[in-house]
Amino acid sequence: MKTLLATLCLLVATSLSAKDLGMNPVFKNYIGTWKAAGELKGENNVLDIKEEWTGAAEGDNSFVVKGTRTINGDTQPFQWTITYNEGADSYEAILLGAEGSQTIRFEGHVSEVNLTFELKAVTGSGESSITINEAFAGDAKDVIESKVTFTGDTGQTTLQGVIKHQKEKLP
Repeated sequence: MKTLLATLCLLVATSLSAKDLGMNPVFKNYIGTWKAAGELKGENNVLDIKEEWTGAAEGDNSFVVKGTRTINGDTQPFQWTITYNEGADSYEAILLGAEGSQTIRFEGHVSEVNLTFELKAVTGSGESSITINEAFAGDAKDVIESKVTFTGDTGQTTLQGVIKHQKEKLP
């Protein structure tokens, strides 16, 4: 009987600590196939961005975005793996580039009320960082606007812009 009670307590604790990101009010809208386009502008440069990606829940505590990103004509694969950190009540998003050549760790926060996802990665010394603020445009939840800002070591904006993601319609 004690073993049964301990097992039940463990099952309840496990189910409470796991967060099914596929059922999250924000991430459930990321499920599917998407195309994106936009540009990031800096003082002396403009990056033309195009993406094709799919979003899917993987397991109870992980959401994965996989696709390709074309920057000024150069196409590379990418993958985001997003997990929930219960202790910090925040999200971690790991961005992997082509063949593991690029790994960037972002900390994130989700507003289930406003349906927004905010990410920030510290990328060097000082105040250099990448910040991404994502929000759905319209009631259909089939357009995501990503506002991207890169900052330098003294906090100055070095690159910024908007990437607009459009969910592909199912036939």
